[in-house]
Amino acid sequence: MKLLKYFLFIAILIASLFFFVKLDSMNVIGDLLTLDPSSPIKIQIPFLVDNPNFSDGFEVWVVLLATLSIGVMVGFLMALFQIISQKSELIRTRSKSKKLQLELDSLRNQAINDDIEITDELEDLDDSEKSDLFDIK
Repeated sequence: MKLLKYFLFIAILIASLFFFVKLDSMNVIGDLLTLDPSSPIKIQIPFLVDNPNFSDGFEVWVVLLATLSIGVMVGFLMALFQIISQKSELIRTRSKSKKLQLELDSLRNQAINDDIEITDELEDLDDSEKSDLFDIK
C-alpha cells in the first residue's frame, strides 16, 4: 500500500513538471535591461547569488520543481525512518512475547510437589482442648 502511495507521489511530481514548464512558458515578461520580450521570469536564490554561475537566477519552474522534489524526498525519508522504527519495535515485542510464552509453558509443565502433607489439627486434640478452642460448654 505504501509503495502505491509513493508511485502516486512520483506521478504527481511528473505531472507537476509538465505544469511548471507550461507555467514558465506562459509567464514571460520582457527583460528591462536587454529589452528582450521573450525572456522568462527568473528567481534568485539567497546564498547562490554570490556564485557567478547562478547570479542571473533560476527559471520559475526549476525553483518550484526543486522545492517539490525536496519536499517529496523529506517526506520519503521521514516515512522510511518511521517504518524502520516500527519494524524494530515489532521485532522487540515479538521477542518479548516469545520469551514470556516459553516461561509460561515451562511453568505449565512443571510438576506439582506431592510431598505436601495436609494434617488436620483437630484430630490430634482431645475433646477438652477442642471445647476450649471453640468455646463449647
